[in-house]
Amino acid sequence: MSNCLLLDHDLLLADLSKQAHPSISHYQTITEIDLSQLHNIDSAGVAYLVQIKTHYPTLLLMNASAKLKVLAELYGVETLFEK
Repeated sequence: MSNCLLLDHDLLLADLSKQAHPSISHYQTITEIDLSQLHNIDSAGVAYLVQIKTHYPTLLLMNASAKLKVLAELYGVETLFEK
């Protein structure tokens, strides 16, 4: 059974600095993160997703936006996101 989480908020440095997002351990029971509603992301947001994926390598990062795909390619982490 899949435990999917839909990210439908921004992942920006300003929000991450305020600790407005859960700690990495929050994702321990999640098997898939749906990124289809994630519209605003910056390099800090990419780093946050990379940390999650690093801690939980079997977790799937699905439905990345075009912007997220470009940022992931720039940082060399595009393989962490499902096609």
